[in-house]
Amino acid sequence: MNSLVSKARWLGTLLTAGALLLGAAGPAAAGGHHGGPVRGVPRTVALDSSPAAVAVSPDGHRAYVAVKDSIHGLKLKAVDTQSGAITAVVTLTTGFGGDAGPMAVSPDGSRVYVLLGPNRHFPASVLGVVDTATGSLLSSTEVPDQPRPSGTYPGGLSALAVSPDGSQVYVTQDGPASWHRPPRPGARVLTFSAKRQAFTDALPIPGRYPASIVVRPDGDDAYVATEAGLVHLALDDEPPAVVGTVAATAGTIVNLALDPDDTHVHGVGDDGKGYTVDLDTDTVDATFDIAPGQRLQNPVVSRDGSRLYAVGQDTTSPDGKASVLSLDLATHHLVPTEGVPGLQYVTGLAVGPDGHTFYVTVNDTLRIIGF
Repeated sequence: MNSLVSKARWLGTLLTAGALLLGAAGPAAAGGHHGGPVRGVPRTVALDSSPAAVAVSPDGHRAYVAVKDSIHGLKLKAVDTQSGAITAVVTLTTGFGGDAGPMAVSPDGSRVYVLLGPNRHFPASVLGVVDTATGSLLSSTEVPDQPRPSGTYPGGLSALAVSPDGSQVYVTQDGPASWHRPPRPGARVLTFSAKRQAFTDALPIPGRYPASIVVRPDGDDAYVATEAGLVHLALDDEPPAVVGTVAATAGTIVNLALDPDDTHVHGVGDDGKGYTVDLDTDTVDATFDIAPGQRLQNPVVSRDGSRLYAVGQDTTSPDGKASVLSLDLATHHLVPTEGVPGLQYVTGLAVGPDGHTFYVTVNDTLRIIGF
C-alpha cells in the first residue's frame, strides 16, 4: 500500500516551514513586523517539473520545492517569494526514476534533509543531506536493512523530523514488503546522527506503515501516526523507546500537526475525519468530521492555534479536484471564506512564517496565495 514511491504517502508529511537558506538569505524582511517574516507576493511560478514537497525559509523570502524531472532526476528548487524567480537548483539524484519525499530542515538552517526513493543510481531508499551554504548534496546515506522474511524487500520511507537541537533526524520506515502486497508488521523509526552522518538506532514500533512523525519542542518525545494508532515515543531514553499507543486512534489518520503551544496534536486522514489528542494525558480530546469523502493531507496549525489548514483531495474526482480547507478548531466547522477552492492535483501545502501566505504545489507550478 504505502512506500517511498507512493505519492499519497509523500503528501502526508511535508513540513510547512524551515530554516532553509541556499546562499544569500535575501534582502531585509521588508513588509515584516520589526524585521519579521514577509508575506509572499501572490503569483504562480512555473517549475517545469512535477513537484513533491514544499517548505519556506524563516524570513519568508524563499520557498523550496523538491521536484521530479522525468529525465534528469530529482532536484530542489529555491524560489524568491517576492519576485517569483528560481534562484537556486540543487541536484539530488541523476537519471530516470525515483521520488523525492518530505523535507526537514536543521534549526540553524545549515542542512536540509530529504527522503529519496530508489532509481537506477540509488537502488535503495536513502536520506539525502543538502548543504545550504554551497547549495549542493552533501551526502546520501542508505537506510540500513531491516529484519525481514525471505522473499521480501525493505519497507519504504515515509516521513522525517529533526530534533529541536538539530543533532538527530528521525525517519519512519514501513514494515517489510513484497510485490503487490501491503507491508507486513515491522515498522520502525530510525535515528540519524547529524554529527556522524550515519544511522545510529532503529526502534520497532506498532503497525505496518507509519505515515507521519512530529517531535515536541523539548525534544524528549515524539508521536508517530500508524494504522495501529498514534504511537508515543520517549526520545530521551537511551535508546529511544515506545511509551504506548493512544487509545481510540487506530484507523486511517495518517497526517499530524502540532499546536504552537505544544499542548495538543491534531491528526487528519484518508476518510475526511480528524482528531485532537491532549499531550499531557495522551487521550483523545475530540474526534470530528472535516470533509467526508475527501483524503486530507498536509495539516498545518495557524500561529494562533485557532485554525487547522489541510489539503482536501476529492477521491471521487477523475481530474484531481482539490482545495485548501480551513477548520475552526474551537467549533470543528469549516470556514469556507478562508479556504482555497478550485485546485487540481495538489501535492504539497505550506503556510509561510508570516502566518498569512499559502504555498501550494499544483501540477507543475508553485502557487503563492495570500489569505
